[in-house]
Formats: sequence, structure tokens, C-alpha cells
Amino acid sequence: MIKVAISKYPLISAHKKRGIGYYTQNLIDQLKKDKSISIQEFVNQSEVKDTDVIHYPWFDLYSHTLPIKNKFPTVVTIHDVIPLIFRKNYPVGIKGKFNFFLQKISLNNCRAIITDSEASKKDIKKYLKIEDEKIFIVYLAVDESFKKINESQLIRLRRKYHLPQRFILYSGDANWTKNLPFLVKGFKNLVNIKGYDDIKLVLISDVFLKKLDNIDHPELNSLKDTLKFIETNLEGKVITPGFVEKDELVAFYNLATVYVQPSLYEGFGLPILQALACGTPTVSSSAGSLPEVGGKTALYFDPNNLEQFSSLLKETINDESLRSRLTILGLEQAKKFSWEKVAAETKNVYLKALRK
Repeated sequence: MIKVAISKYPLISAHKKRGIGYYTQNLIDQLKKDKSISIQEFVNQSEVKDTDVIHYPWFDLYSHTLPIKNKFPTVVTIHDVIPLIFRKNYPVGIKGKFNFFLQKISLNNCRAIITDSEASKKDIKKYLKIEDEKIFIVYLAVDESFKKINESQLIRLRRKYHLPQRFILYSGDANWTKNLPFLVKGFKNLVNIKGYDDIKLVLISDVFLKKLDNIDHPELNSLKDTLKFIETNLEGKVITPGFVEKDELVAFYNLATVYVQPSLYEGFGLPILQALACGTPTVSSSAGSLPEVGGKTALYFDPNNLEQFSSLLKETINDESLRSRLTILGLEQAKKFSWEKVAAETKNVYLKALRK
């Protein structure tokens, strides 16, 4: 039996409701189903007295989250290195730079690094100077709740949020890489076209309920620009439900005419997989790992080409046969990803780390 200690810090921190928390919880739950693995969850490394492998399921570039000295063979998951790719948009102070130096030392002492995509692996090699054979790609997954559901289950949600028959959906955070000013400008171009003025844009996340006067963090300038644009140009056209529980999120995906992921970069892109699993026609940026997740089942655009984006939205909304085809292909694509597969491939990384 392999004894594995996994840090549960993401589950008690601000990461809990984000992708890192989702990954950590689902990975732990799935690994516990394997009778050949014994799981210990910990917050502080001092709690771990006896294990074969220790796993940190997240990595912070500018906080010292990874111990330099490892008493046990150590595996770490790096989901992406976005702040290194877009340095101008993620300024860091002296303390951050010092922590980054410590984190790189800690990485060199790890036996293995797990990451979410080929795109992220390439960036980890480039920006953190890690050798290829030390990095293992393990694609993420969504749980079985994300699926097509009956129309009768959707009526309540449509009434609750006063949803129109046709709407575009976005679910996720609002940092700079999400490219949200681009999204709302492209949406405005669409609704200005005759015959498309009934369409609404639904933005799901509690960040969209922030008041403009309360947004002063430099990393949220993109959100501020987005909310200002909505207030000035899209009055009555945008619905912001805030944070919704998973059952409602699944219903939103099922009801949406199209799901849009406009990101300038993603290390994986869980919302795309959630949309595909629910049979939602998906229009996505071609940046980062997104084509790895969507495969041939999503329609892609250049995240800097507004005209191309608006045109693709119009085509998808206008063509019912295209949407039906995307639904069928998306459901098949989603089947390629599972938490059983994530756990099995992660276990293989543990075994390789032990052999080094």
C-alpha cells in the first residue's frame, strides 16, 4: 500500500471556491476510493510523521508555499505560470521576488511536477527551467453532476433569474487574462445587429456584483473596465446572478444558447469542460490550453480579434444544426476526461517519484 500525504490547505483558504479547491477536493475523494492508497490530509507539514509521498496540489509563485527541505519524496501540482507569462500585468514587490527565489529552490528538490496541460508544461519548462522528464501532464475533469438534464428541471431556474430564450453564458473569475472587456465589446457588437437584440449575456461569479467604487486592486482593473462598459453601453442586457450552487450552474449550462471562454490564456479551462459535459455549444479563445480541452468540438477565435469573435457568435446562435452538432461532439469530448483517470495518472506519478 502506498501512503500519500496531501495538503488540504486549498480547502481552508480562499482557493476553496476556485479551481484549485475543486481540483484538490475531487482528487482526494477519488484517491480514497483506491484500496491500494492510504491518504493523510494535512495543513502543516509537521503533521506528517510517516508517508511514502507528500503532495502539494497547488503552487504559488510569489508566496513561500513549498518547503525547501523535504523529509519525504515530494510531488507538487503547478496549474499554470500566468504571472510569469504576462509579467507587466502581474507586478510583484521585493517580498514576492524573494519568495519566488525560494520557491524555485523548493521545486528543484521535488521529485515530480504535475501540470494540467501540454501548454502549461511548455511554460513551466520555459519560465521555471525545469527538465522535461520531471513534468507530468494530468488533465483535469468535471464531476458527474455536469450533464444534460430534463427541460422540466430547468423551468424553475429560468423563472428565478428571468432568463430569456436565448442567452450567452460566461462562468469564472474576472482577472486580466479572462479578457472580459473583449467579451462585453463583442457582445455589444452582436446585440446591435437586427434580430439579435433579444439576446442577453449571463456572467456567473460573485465578482460581478462588486461595486465600482470598491474595486481598487490593480489586478481587478479589467473587471472595473468591464463593469463600466456594461453600465454605459449594455443596460438591461447583462444578467449577474452572483455565485450559484453547482445544481444551478449545471442548469445555466443546459439553458445557455452558447458558452463563451474569451481568455487570453488558460492552464486548463474547467468551464469549457463543464459546458461540453452539459451539451452546451461552446465558442472559445484559441489561447493556451483551451484547444487541448475543447478539441474539435468547440469553435475557436483569436482572443484579440473582435470582429472574428462577434461573427462566430452570430453564426453559432443563428445556426441550429451547427449547435446540435456541437452538442453531440461536446458530449463525446467530455467523456475523455474523468476523475478516475486523474487519480490513476496521479498515482502513477507517485510511483515514479518513489523510484527516483
